[in-house]
Amino acid sequence: MITECRIARRRNAARQHGFTLVEVLVALVIFGVIAASVLKTMQDSVRQQTALEERLAANWVAQQALAEIRLRTEWPPLGKKTEKVTLSEREWQVAAEVTGTSEPRMRHIVVQVGWPDKPPILTIDSWVAQPDATAVSP
Repeated sequence: MITECRIARRRNAARQHGFTLVEVLVALVIFGVIAASVLKTMQDSVRQQTALEERLAANWVAQQALAEIRLRTEWPPLGKKTEKVTLSEREWQVAAEVTGTSEPRMRHIVVQVGWPDKPPILTIDSWVAQPDATAVSP
């Protein structure tokens, strides 16, 4: 009788150690859901980082094109010009258009930057006033 009680205790003790199969499966499902959500968040973060880097580089290219237009002449001629520029080992397409405005002494400059054969990533608008002809240069 004593031997049977010891054996029964050992069996109960052995059953109480560790997890059941259902508990392990529930834990794996919870871990899987958490891992999937973390992975999705990381993918979104990398995608946004890449998009921000592209927009930053496009902004540099657009600012450079706008500065070149303003430095070439004080009063930019009307028209549209498209050229390809290389920056950061990537080729960019820059389209700059100078149009007149309702104010005759103002010009509207629109610079669009993107990759060749794709829609523009960035558009910058600027206005230029005609220099005063009566101003005296030093």
